[in-house]
Amino acid sequence: MPISTQMVTMAALLVASVPVFALGPPVPDAFIGDWAPMKSACKSATILRVELESVSLLGKADQQSFGDIDICYSCEGGTRYSGEVVWLSPDFNQSGTAPFIIRFNANEKKGVASIEFLDPELKKRFPIENIALRKCRP
Repeated sequence: MPISTQMVTMAALLVASVPVFALGPPVPDAFIGDWAPMKSACKSATILRVELESVSLLGKADQQSFGDIDICYSCEGGTRYSGEVVWLSPDFNQSGTAPFIIRFNANEKKGVASIEFLDPELKKRFPIENIALRKCRP
């Protein structure tokens, strides 16, 4: 084989052998909207707002927005995972660690989300960790 054909073949084999599990924006339409605690009114004191390319945490007198979204379809159970849970991690590439992880279809329940804070300061500011969230508005 000529060198150019060998290089193309090797590149194709390399690309085919690397699984793609995490994707960048846009966020899937089903997840875009305001999310509030299941047992609260939609005008809850703390809201998770998911937009096409950003996520915001909204409190009574506090808010913070995040971009650089990573979406992972197999993080819940590895490469052979075939369930419904989708992870969203903001600001992932800026620090190597996301400040929190959102799990959509949490515990395999469609339409339910949960958030796990990896940043202790955010956990104090926005008290919605590990609480079932429901979508209030698209």
